[in-house]
Amino acid sequence: LVSQDKSLTAMIDNDEEKEWLEPLLDLRKELEPGENRERRDFRRSNGNVQLYERNLDGQISVEPIPGPYTKEAREYWLRKLLTVETDVRQNCPENMRDITLISQEELSEIRRIWLEEKHEFDDSLPRIYQEVTGEPFKDIRPGAENHLLGVDEWQVLEEICDNDAMHLELMAKLLDTERQYVTRSRRIGIYEALERCFDTSSRSKEDAIANAHLKRDLKTAADEGDVDTVKQLAWANLKFPVQNS
Repeated sequence: LVSQDKSLTAMIDNDEEKEWLEPLLDLRKELEPGENRERRDFRRSNGNVQLYERNLDGQISVEPIPGPYTKEAREYWLRKLLTVETDVRQNCPENMRDITLISQEELSEIRRIWLEEKHEFDDSLPRIYQEVTGEPFKDIRPGAENHLLGVDEWQVLEEICDNDAMHLELMAKLLDTERQYVTRSRRIGIYEALERCFDTSSRSKEDAIANAHLKRDLKTAADEGDVDTVKQLAWANLKFPVQNS
């Protein structure tokens, strides 16, 4: 994305009849790069913490590479996009009232990803859609409404995990991974799948980042032939084992 959409800004400023485009411009500004770091996961899409050197006011800071948007952020952006679409449809010229910012097919795929890949079986997309548009969400996928786990089970997990986000994520992944295998005739691979849940979600954010720094420092010392540092870090690793995170 470029830093500013000057053509759209000028169009709105110079023509009152184009004011209905303003919500689109506001959304565009909010999506500008660098403004959403706090809304991103500290892990990459594969669940690993990857570090990089970042220049902050002339000082080098080693930090996690921002990953995909968090659950809360994704729900925020969905609500925001649907709200903008609704506002634009209500205020745009008559011949553009069917303008679409996100299609039903795209919404259906987002729902599938959140349910099947993110293991977020609270299934928030239909709720958000109805709250914003006032209409029930109709998923185009056959069997999309058949769920063994749902919002009730999610709320029970939230209570059990006592607002511990990583604990909730781990428990949800474990439960939903088991759910995905329960209908299969052969359950080959389930233990590996469950192990991956622990690899990516069993540590707090602070512990996972600290472990990534330990791995980085150990590799740097080994590459430089610094035997003493390698020994020190190896001893530290006995208390804090290096895993895939």
